[in-house]
Amino acid sequence: MATYKQFLAALALTVIAPLAIADNLENAQTSDSYIAPTTTVNTTSYPVYQRLALTQVGEADMDFLWLDIYLAKLYSASGQYQPEQYPLMLEIEYHRDISSQELMSATVEQWQKIGVPEEVINSIRFHLDKAWPDVNENDRLSFVIHDESKAEFLFNDQSFYQLNDHQFSQAFVGIWLSEKTTRPELRQQLIGAIKQ
Repeated sequence: MATYKQFLAALALTVIAPLAIADNLENAQTSDSYIAPTTTVNTTSYPVYQRLALTQVGEADMDFLWLDIYLAKLYSASGQYQPEQYPLMLEIEYHRDISSQELMSATVEQWQKIGVPEEVINSIRFHLDKAWPDVNENDRLSFVIHDESKAEFLFNDQSFYQLNDHQFSQAFVGIWLSEKTTRPELRQQLIGAIKQ
């Protein structure tokens, strides 16, 4: 039988979307928008935001009751947030272990809550199916939108999944940055409107 703490952790995952990338599935859909990951370079000396010449806009902690879920940070070229201005990077540092399946379910639920149409969700969710691993405490997942056509996920600063799907990019960052987000105070902190 699940403990009370496990129940609260599961409840937190259904209310918020601490995101990460899920296990590759054998029967995942294919798409012309998928771009094979490039060769990884040694990046141990330079965090990804420095390599991309990005400046932090804001940050916010996501917690639920006494459960510390993750720390989110937003970066842009200017250090300011402007919708549809790229490059833009959202970084999530996890404070607990979370399975890919829980994260995928929470992501889809958040898309529904912010009003992403079901047909759009059905057409973009395969990106989650194709690329996301489980996350462990202290893992970092970054999503970089380079421009309107190119985006990529990085896991602990290493590129592992690239895509060419602006609809997915908008929906993904929309969980945190949309004015319809279920966490408006977290959004305000991320975009630098209020300090944590």
